[in-house]
Amino acid sequence: MTTNKLSNDQIKNEGQSTRLFYDPNSLSSFNGYRIVHTHFDLNVDFDSNILYGYVQLDVKPLSNELCDCSSTIKTENKEIPNNYGNQVVLDSRHLNIKKVLLKSNDIEKSLSFQVDIERESLTIEMNDESKDSTISIIIHYSTSNTKCSALQWLTKEQTADRQYPYMFSQCQAIHARSLYPCQDTPGVKSTFTAKVKCPKPLTVLMSGLQTNYDENTNTFYFEQQQAIPSYLIAIAVGKLASYDLSPRIRVWTESSMIRQCQYEFEHAEQFLTAAEQLLGEYQWKRYDFLVLPPSFPYGGMENPCMNFLTPTLLAGDRSLISTIVHEMTHSWTGNLVTNENWEHFWLNEGFTSFIEAKILGNLDKANGKEVRRFHAAQQWQDLQTAVATWGAAHPYTCLVYRLNNTDPDDAYSSVQYYKGAAFLWYLEQDVIGSESDFDEFLRSYIIKFGRKILNTDDFIQYFQSYFPQAPSVDWQSWLYTPGMPPITHDFSTKLEEQCNQLATQLSPITKEQMNMLNAKQVAYLLNVLLNHKSTINRDYIEQLDTNCDMSKYSNCEICFRWYQLCIRVKFEKYLDNIFEFLKVIGRMKFVKPLYAEFKSSWPELIPRVQTFFDEHKKYMNPITVKQIEIRLNSQN
Repeated sequence: MTTNKLSNDQIKNEGQSTRLFYDPNSLSSFNGYRIVHTHFDLNVDFDSNILYGYVQLDVKPLSNELCDCSSTIKTENKEIPNNYGNQVVLDSRHLNIKKVLLKSNDIEKSLSFQVDIERESLTIEMNDESKDSTISIIIHYSTSNTKCSALQWLTKEQTADRQYPYMFSQCQAIHARSLYPCQDTPGVKSTFTAKVKCPKPLTVLMSGLQTNYDENTNTFYFEQQQAIPSYLIAIAVGKLASYDLSPRIRVWTESSMIRQCQYEFEHAEQFLTAAEQLLGEYQWKRYDFLVLPPSFPYGGMENPCMNFLTPTLLAGDRSLISTIVHEMTHSWTGNLVTNENWEHFWLNEGFTSFIEAKILGNLDKANGKEVRRFHAAQQWQDLQTAVATWGAAHPYTCLVYRLNNTDPDDAYSSVQYYKGAAFLWYLEQDVIGSESDFDEFLRSYIIKFGRKILNTDDFIQYFQSYFPQAPSVDWQSWLYTPGMPPITHDFSTKLEEQCNQLATQLSPITKEQMNMLNAKQVAYLLNVLLNHKSTINRDYIEQLDTNCDMSKYSNCEICFRWYQLCIRVKFEKYLDNIFEFLKVIGRMKFVKPLYAEFKSSWPELIPRVQTFFDEHKKYMNPITVKQIEIRLNSQN
């Protein structure tokens, strides 16, 4: 395959001028004024469950005629959205705004402002202030103690060590606006510094590098020199312990979990080195990560310099390391190369999931191709489940979808992860036909778009310019058509065939057969059974449990699939286990399908499920609560 490769220096020198773009999920004036630096000065108040203090936003006025214009701006007359003249408009959700100041040459001047609760915006009148240079706006505020969707406050009883309270954030997709007034869009990237004071003996961690610490006041200082979007701002406060896994990798967690983390993630440096070999030098200096309490709603969150991980990865056998590989990969695809709005989310997650499988294969020197293919097969199974859940005609099963008047959380699923990964597999294997050529393309793509934002049109144009002689691609079917991909991949491996044979054999699966499978294969087998809805009944599940004693598994990836099968066939034996699982685990990948399965397969149990949820939701993350309420209240 002939390529049209530019040198790395040529690509870097192209740069990207300030880009005007469209984002249906932000009212902020990012096309009139652009935040370039953010400084936090905050206090952590566990008595009131709030953060209070101020944020300073250094804002650059934009001259639209000097900016690049994204293809996502589609208005007929090219009217530029999100530009309100002399008004700085920020996204602001349930924040208590106390005063707004303009800072100039150490002189502070009050600015008039208006909060629109319904539209979740803060409008600041700039009047006749100059638009010739960067201006600094200081906003004194506090977060809401009941409606801050970015923060979860835990009592000491909700932590592993049960000694001190705990707080952590989750800003993706559009929750940063409840943490601080901002331009809450992935298309705006800003550096940040922070000063955060909390009660002793607690520790503050953020998505930046710690630069100083005042022991007398227990004040922590941070800096992030690389510009990042608001969804990557992260903070956690708790009684934490740490262990250095390598000179540049440190794991943080509660002290009772540190030995588990030390064992489970012992090979983290090998993972990061393998990622660098594929993608280029790691750009963030440190790769530290925090293993959170179990109410954390995701498997992981790629906050730069301080990834957040769920404790459900602590399987005791290192079988769930793919999640940390996924979050590491985001250090390139997502954190460096970023989708300009959430309608193009697949550019973050599809690339990351595709590369994750590559890295897992590269880590296994003896059987790498088999490992990569089996991981891709697992992703394909999860994609089938997600498409079946939405319905094959649902617009959210497109890779690129519309989010007008829609919270990105409501459209979130594994479709953008695994349909995106399948698309890139197709481009590599079927269109280009060379893994090494495609690896070169990936490195070039990261250099080209690193520290920038892009949309799907940008990706298509760069792919076509890099591979000018490549066969034509049906972009419409892959990107904008709902349902499963237009091409079904064959990910056949011995590992997969073993599972498929067990799923389709006429006789019951035996204990001996199940013991031949590794943990990933058991999870895959259960996924296959979940997707064989017509052939799986209660007798089958009861016999499987009798033969194989499914209660012996503690791996959450296995447990949640087994519990979903039990709900589907109304197998009462595991009800107490299921409710205990839902009581402890907050990871949405696990709990959303279980609540949805109760709704669709066991409706007569819904009153008990609803009562259980109402009793326990006060201990759950607000993001998770909203998504479960949607599923329990749906009419489907």
